[in-house]
Order: sequence, then C-alpha cells, then structure tokens
Amino acid sequence: MAGKLDLISKCIRTFPDFPTKGIPFKDIFPVLKDPKALAAVTDLFEEHARRAYPQVDLIVGLDARGFLFGPLLAQRLGVGFAPIRKKGKLPGPTLSVAYSLEYAKVTLVYK
Repeated sequence: MAGKLDLISKCIRTFPDFPTKGIPFKDIFPVLKDPKALAAVTDLFEEHARRAYPQVDLIVGLDARGFLFGPLLAQRLGVGFAPIRKKGKLPGPTLSVAYSLEYAKVTLVYK
C-alpha cells in the first residue's frame, strides 16, 4: 500500500490560494494521465470498499471528481454507478436530498 500511496502522492500537485486565498487546490489530473497511478488509486479504493463495506449495492459519485473515480470503482465491485449533481443539472424525474453546510443549504439530485 505504501508504494501505491507514494506513486499517487508524486502525481498530485498543490496550487496554493486557488480558487481563493487560503485554499490549497489539489490537482489530481496528473493521476488520470498516469495509468499506473490511476490503477493504484482504483486498487486502494477497491481495497477500502471491500474491507469497510462488505455489501455494496451501488456506488454514487459527487460531481465532478466522483464522476472520474466512481465508475472505475463500481466496475471493479460489479455494481452500478449513480452520478450525483446539484439541483437543476439533471433532466427528468430525480430523487434529491437537502442538507445544510456552515455557510449554505445544498440540494443534491440523482436518477
């Protein structure tokens, strides 16, 4: 596991103060460009999911990073994938859940 984490860590770049001062943006796109790093991330997600959640029925992924890794994990686990987006971003009937953050109320929807 340590070797996989090292490989992944070397691919992630940090941009300080982006998008605003005090926020360190973690750029994961280099992980997606490196097949070995992407496989390592997927391996670690799969190992964690199988260990922590022995019965998985569906993987859900939050817009947008969840869309990148969620389908890969779902395929590995042999289950479906459901994308979750902000309210108003999916057409047709949807299910939703609302919750409060310390600074806003948010509604997420999925099909």
